[in-house]
Amino acid sequence: MVPILSRLQYRLTTCAFLLIASHHQLVASAPLEPKPRGTEGAGDHAAAQGAGGSKSPARSGVVIRGDLSDVDWDQHVGALVLIEGDLTIVDTYDLARRGQITVSRSRLFVPTSQIDPNDLQADGTTSAGLNNVAAVTEAQDRNKRSSLVIDDTVTDQNVFPPPLFPALGKVQPTVRLGSMVHGASGRVVKHGNRIFLQVEKPLRWTPAPRPKRPDLGDAEITIASFNVLNYFTTIDNGRNNARGADSESELARQQAKIESAINGLDADVIGLMELENNLEAETRLITALNKKVGRDVYKGCGVPMNFGDSAGGGDAIRVGIIYRSDRVLPTQSVAMIDGDEFSSARTPLVQTFRSAKGGSPFTVIVNHFKSKGGGGSAVAENKDRGDGQAAYNAARRSQSQAICRYIETEPQNTSSSRVIVLGDLNAYQQEDPIDILRAFGMVDLTEFVRQSASSKTVDTAYTYVYFGQCGSLDHAFATPSFAKDVTGVSIWHINADEPRFLDYNQEYNPHAIYSPDPYRSSDHDPILIGIRK
Repeated sequence: MVPILSRLQYRLTTCAFLLIASHHQLVASAPLEPKPRGTEGAGDHAAAQGAGGSKSPARSGVVIRGDLSDVDWDQHVGALVLIEGDLTIVDTYDLARRGQITVSRSRLFVPTSQIDPNDLQADGTTSAGLNNVAAVTEAQDRNKRSSLVIDDTVTDQNVFPPPLFPALGKVQPTVRLGSMVHGASGRVVKHGNRIFLQVEKPLRWTPAPRPKRPDLGDAEITIASFNVLNYFTTIDNGRNNARGADSESELARQQAKIESAINGLDADVIGLMELENNLEAETRLITALNKKVGRDVYKGCGVPMNFGDSAGGGDAIRVGIIYRSDRVLPTQSVAMIDGDEFSSARTPLVQTFRSAKGGSPFTVIVNHFKSKGGGGSAVAENKDRGDGQAAYNAARRSQSQAICRYIETEPQNTSSSRVIVLGDLNAYQQEDPIDILRAFGMVDLTEFVRQSASSKTVDTAYTYVYFGQCGSLDHAFATPSFAKDVTGVSIWHINADEPRFLDYNQEYNPHAIYSPDPYRSSDHDPILIGIRK
């Protein structure tokens, strides 16, 4: 068998906190591992019952009815097992490549998306200390025990359609996270330290629906935040530090998906993350968007003079701001927040707009804080402290503090100023950089997600899924005076729940299933905010 990439082995051999928090850049460092085979002496796989259609396991089989975290799987290695009741699909990372999905009884959440490592109560705003790390550790351990990998028993790679979902690409366009599997039966096998349920028949399942663009109430202006996952016009040749498409064909596919997503957002101002750090990427995207709508209405703010000399201006990627010039108008040139705090991140951009129909001005600050990966080379204060916040938390704290200082000290800002802070802050909801913004008095607009009519459960408050666990790395905060003008906030789940084989890459993705639609245009979900002018 040919060894292939396995994220889940990495999860078992590395500190859980680093894994959950370390973002997608770390996937490439996972060790290689062969696909599992049946345990010797456990019997012929042909004797195992298939998933879905089976009503009962083979004679002497084991029936699992409760929470998966209560099961001692080592005791059942080699046995035929029936899991009764519904299971939620929480990970499809290896579905196309290896025929594997991860399931749990319900969606799993990154511990620090719900539990503050410093404060016993989630509404606390302390941004230092380790008083509640034990609760984070306990939640992470519970998540680990609550999931199970279902494997299709096929040793060949890149089999399409996947045997577990033979209708994929025919009747079904996707297998979204949150889809329900109605029971599963097969043989439990162990490979290394990993447990699998090997299933030989297609699963019985109910697909999770793809969401429409969220309703934002009686919004007069719409603002969005969108990480576009390394949109580079420079083709990656493996030596030029380009991070996006490997060919012109891939770039065309990537651009088509991003265009579709941005047009679907129908936002007036959009803060973008992970643009190539040049002007060409923004210009090319603007040209494509205008061609799509048939009018020259999209414009880009570009970057200030001397942007490249700023502390974060030399990074391979940058943030950007684009807008609909038929709906809003900039009141001044784009500005930046420069400071040593951003030497490890990207320089934030600042732009003030006013509705083309009048109204009060509002200022957008677009950010992309330091990521959680690469902690091996971090100085002491930025090492992973084992508190669930991963590496470079100190850097992200200082970046959050710099944003607060800017809002506080800029002459044009007053108690009635309408300022919104957007972007990928690389911190989950209860982590220190978020607490700093709350303690400063900024209003966390994603709290509106919990309260909105279209988002009735906490399950919707996420923009990113990593190792099967949900959380928001992307955020929107407003000054209190501006928060009063917000009509609605929502997260459009077009990316995080979609399988990665739907993206623009051509190396292994099934050609027949690609579509120039918004789904899996990135790995982050965009945030939408509606405001009054």
